[in-house]
Amino acid sequence: MKDEIVVLLGLLTIAVSPLADARTDVVVFINGDRLTGEVKSLERGKLRFKTAATNTISIEWDDVAYLKSDQNIQVETENGDRYLGQLGNASNARHIVVDTRSGQMELEIERIVLMNPIENKGIERFDGDITAGYNFAKASEVKQIQFGLELEARSETRIFDLDISSVTTDSADNSSSQRHSLELNYQRLLPDRWLIGGVLRLERNDELELDLRTSVGFSGGRNFRQTNSSTLSLIGGLQVSRENVSGNELDEDTLEAFATLSWDWFRYDAPELDFSTELQIIPNLTDSGRVRAEFDVSMKWEMIEDLFWELAFYDSFDSDPVVLGAEENDYGVVTSLGWEF
Repeated sequence: MKDEIVVLLGLLTIAVSPLADARTDVVVFINGDRLTGEVKSLERGKLRFKTAATNTISIEWDDVAYLKSDQNIQVETENGDRYLGQLGNASNARHIVVDTRSGQMELEIERIVLMNPIENKGIERFDGDITAGYNFAKASEVKQIQFGLELEARSETRIFDLDISSVTTDSADNSSSQRHSLELNYQRLLPDRWLIGGVLRLERNDELELDLRTSVGFSGGRNFRQTNSSTLSLIGGLQVSRENVSGNELDEDTLEAFATLSWDWFRYDAPELDFSTELQIIPNLTDSGRVRAEFDVSMKWEMIEDLFWELAFYDSFDSDPVVLGAEENDYGVVTSLGWEF
């Protein structure tokens, strides 16, 4: 009986071992070194690769000579072409073969800017970062608390994005001031880097005497540039906004247009930097002459793996605030520590 148990355990070990080592993706570096593990994603010039020894690490895309994967991976190029299939080695270095349903497609590594395994389920589909900061000045007794969360999930043709930001400022001479925002975006990817989608925004800003602004809209636009060092996009659309402001019993409902210009630049040679800027212009179609604007700039510097320091500037503008005498501008500078996951 004992011998039979030993044999059964041996057979079970043999059967399970291939499943445990099912991920046999291989990345080969320009210097000839190689790693075996699992491709997690490629974005913003970094290949995320998981091995048994190192867990998930970031590899500079410029250092990769070959990449092989048995996963079904969506590959996107600079000009917006997307291919789905397994990855194989090409005959030339710095090339990758995508084995699609319609045949094999050989691509130059320099042209590839995004890769996402579509087999990922649940939380593995999400990428993001979380930031937190605390500033205090003894002379003015001003303290500031900041929190931020960004999440993104991708499928073959869709992107879901959640952005939460909160800044609370308090001082001995003035009452507490809060600035909170939550934005949920949905984008449907179209050929040639075009996209359409929808947006939901919730905002509160004490400095502008805004208790709550709720905006729902649809959008369309294009990624004019997407490389392994920068992105440039322009998105516009229409939205319906409801504003609840201090001292007003009735909500204000308005129709607005919006246009958002975003530019990101990133570098992963030392020192690693990530510079992002976004300008949004929002003319009011119901209240002619009223224009709102949002301007955000941030710089991230990675200190150690996945841990970064961030310096950010924000400016909110309203040419004709609903509350008479309210401030037209609210701006500030925030420093924080963050973690990518």
